[in-house]
Amino acid sequence: MKKMSVFATLALLVLGLAGVAQAAEIKATGKWQIESQWNNDLDFFNDGANNSPKSFHIEQRMRTKFEFIASENLKGVLDTQIGSQAWGAGMYSVGSGRTPNTTATGANGAGNGNIMLRQGYIDFKWPGTKVNFKAGFQTVSLPAAFGGGSPILDDQVGAVVVSTPITDNVSLLAGYARPSDVNTFGSTSNGVSAGSIDVVFAAAPISFTGFNIAPYAAFMYGGSGSTAANLVGLNSVNSVTAGTGARGYWGGAAFTMTALDPFKVMADFHYGKVTYNNNIKNTEGGRSGWMADLAVDYTGLSMMTPEVFFVYSSGEDGQNKDSSSRMPTLGNPQSWNVNNSLFFADRNFISGTSTVSTGGSYGGGARGPMGFWTAGVSLKDIKVFDKFSHTFNLLYARGTNDPNYLLNASNQIATAGYGVFMTTEDSLWEVDLNNKYNIYEGLDLLLDLSYINADFNKTYWSKVNAKYGTDQATNDSAYRVALGLSYAF
Repeated sequence: MKKMSVFATLALLVLGLAGVAQAAEIKATGKWQIESQWNNDLDFFNDGANNSPKSFHIEQRMRTKFEFIASENLKGVLDTQIGSQAWGAGMYSVGSGRTPNTTATGANGAGNGNIMLRQGYIDFKWPGTKVNFKAGFQTVSLPAAFGGGSPILDDQVGAVVVSTPITDNVSLLAGYARPSDVNTFGSTSNGVSAGSIDVVFAAAPISFTGFNIAPYAAFMYGGSGSTAANLVGLNSVNSVTAGTGARGYWGGAAFTMTALDPFKVMADFHYGKVTYNNNIKNTEGGRSGWMADLAVDYTGLSMMTPEVFFVYSSGEDGQNKDSSSRMPTLGNPQSWNVNNSLFFADRNFISGTSTVSTGGSYGGGARGPMGFWTAGVSLKDIKVFDKFSHTFNLLYARGTNDPNYLLNASNQIATAGYGVFMTTEDSLWEVDLNNKYNIYEGLDLLLDLSYINADFNKTYWSKVNAKYGTDQATNDSAYRVALGLSYAF
């Protein structure tokens, strides 16, 4: 009976799509990936905890996007994902999607091994105007020139976004989003709006010949029923009082200039601040910090594009347990990285993150190791042989967090992930060689090779946990070899 129900559901879906097809053109795009990875000591630890010293696994993920196009002014978008799932870890089943939605405490995190909705929204222009509306579950990203995406908000969320040109050179974008709500299915167990996090944002891209700049601003209000886990960007702040809620403010600008051709200059500045609501005693200072980057490409060569880059983000300032000096984030920024380096999340492959010893995300983009600076050089899109391309990265990274921050016990538990959180006494070198062979148009064979030599200060880290002061903390090398197939259509 259960199987018959599944078949009946699929039949109804096909018939429904057929009915839509009579009135709308259907366009399908997507990206299907199968990949294998060999890695060693990705947590910079030698005892096999969390990431085993040496491991091998194979993963698969299939993303398919359908556009139901009625006209140039109206379409619906349905973006689905099957996986990610490791071979041998279970079946690809219809499951919970992004949230464990049978409870009132689910966080806005992606599910694994499930058929899940990535995007589902209506995209249309208001009749007789150029004003565009997108309403529904969609990708919302604040402006960023370098890094592949915003380090603050770049995620799939429920939102309404309005955009329109103002002049030939100036446009306006504004929107409302609800990244998280601990209430589900109409439940009000945490209060009608107390369990939600709401965000309003606006950007004003300005483009002229040779340069463009996109200033932006965002405001977040988290109700008193929002959990610490859902107050994203605050879950790294200590002494979060239940029932408090929070307010957040972000602002910045993304800048790109090509007027100095063959040089391309990219720069960003981001600032964010989050404070708690009704904080009468002012015992919890919230979180505030900033991040800036600068990158210069030389585009005058046909066989490659050399790039130099520098990124800096503010860090913790000692033993202050009442506030954080790292920039807060919204949602789970998914795309920000440094040219697909391993430590800053290689987005060529499925596994950009993995859990490490005391919290945080290894290779989790800017959000994981926030409180760092890095500088390096990349040789992008190297083309020597037909159908082959390569990218080479060499970077150095060091923390901007005061090592005395580790001496406070609550800080250690809440924020200090060994191998992720970097103090001014911690540093690493990384070299990457990412390779691609184009088998057919749309089908690529990928081989990414990465090596990291890290030096984490044992004296300070032993204050967090005695084992970090032993020889088990290798302070040595980690590597990864990733081989995969990517079919984009």
